[in-house]
Amino acid sequence: MPIANTLTPKEAAHIATNSYFTLKDWINNEPSAGVESRSNIQNRVIGSGTVGTGGHANTSLQSTGMASSQLGNVHSATTGFGTSSGFGYTLTYQAEGKKHVIIASRGTRPEMSGVPDIITDLRASATPFGSFGSVHKGFKRTFDSIQTSLKRDTSLIADADVVHCVGHSLGGGVATLIAADIAASRKNVKLYTFGSPRVGCLNTYSSIEQAIGVDNIYRVSHDLDPITLIAPYPYIHVQPKPNDPNNMTMLSPTGKLLSTANHDMREYINSVGLLSWDQIRLASNSVEHDNALISRWLLHDTNDAGWVAYASAKTLSILFKLFSHVLKSISSVLILGLTAVDLLAEILMKGLNRLKLLGQNIYTLLKHAAVWAGIKAVEGADFTAGIIKMILSKMLSALRSLAANSLAFISRNITPLSIGLGTAWALSAASTL
Repeated sequence: MPIANTLTPKEAAHIATNSYFTLKDWINNEPSAGVESRSNIQNRVIGSGTVGTGGHANTSLQSTGMASSQLGNVHSATTGFGTSSGFGYTLTYQAEGKKHVIIASRGTRPEMSGVPDIITDLRASATPFGSFGSVHKGFKRTFDSIQTSLKRDTSLIADADVVHCVGHSLGGGVATLIAADIAASRKNVKLYTFGSPRVGCLNTYSSIEQAIGVDNIYRVSHDLDPITLIAPYPYIHVQPKPNDPNNMTMLSPTGKLLSTANHDMREYINSVGLLSWDQIRLASNSVEHDNALISRWLLHDTNDAGWVAYASAKTLSILFKLFSHVLKSISSVLILGLTAVDLLAEILMKGLNRLKLLGQNIYTLLKHAAVWAGIKAVEGADFTAGIIKMILSKMLSALRSLAANSLAFISRNITPLSIGLGTAWALSAASTL
């Protein structure tokens, strides 16, 4: 049961996973546009968890001490080309004299005809979100579409002592907006996300944190989960800094650079296990946030630069590590734990005058990046906006390719692996400079 009015990691992970069962026929590995029957959802969420032929892990809350929860409304939302489907549910629960409401949002399911969820993830242009600032347009549209369903829970939410918003991937993005919206009415709200993409632009993340409360945001990610990297600057995570206590970045289970399996919700369940939030915070200290050693080694003049010939995804990871360490002193965004793609987008959006401050190490790094991108080696003075844009475009292309590989992975393994794409808006903005 919730401890000190907070869901345990296991409870949050199970909720993030079993929210997928609101999608029609997901229980049989044949998801389609529509909403699953209420009886099946109840079985998978708070019942025996045995309905269906899909061979899914049993993530019923019966095993978490929350078996007395009551299933409320089942929510539908619109993604892609106006495709409506089951998107989550509301639970009510009472513990220690407190009334709890849980709002669960599912992640992307690319198997649906027309890939409407993927279209939502691709809509990376920015749109206003009340007084908070600008947010990802695709997530905002899905958030808007779920409001009709959530209004049926208005009285439950108003009467609750604590509202918990939970989601994985796309569901994490939408859950962030739901939590911020409810928190704006001065409710006690807690947000739990797993492998969430970035939602807000620039300082929007700060406005969302202020509304919900930084201590009420539990953001769990694997350090090599590709989906948490996709939407580049100016999109920024809530709890973005490596030293934010509730930015709980855990070691990826596969140990492979940018492996799509690192986004699998089953792996998140395994990672959190029976750990407490304090234990997860402690485990996150094992993650190498500062890649100073590899940066110094790779940039040393006497070292072989043959690493640029590595496989695309591996090289991209190394470039991320290099940029994140070497450029953090001059970038306004990398102190927030962002990546090479973010830095290059920032340079393009803010102008090239800052390159004069970078120094020889940075020129060496940009030369490596240019070689990796298949661009003829150039010297520092020749790094025009066009060259940097070409490097950025190649990096974005590599990430898109990784996402496409993730889709193939899903088709083979049929697991709750969801893809969050987003790059077009940043490139478009950069191209105007």
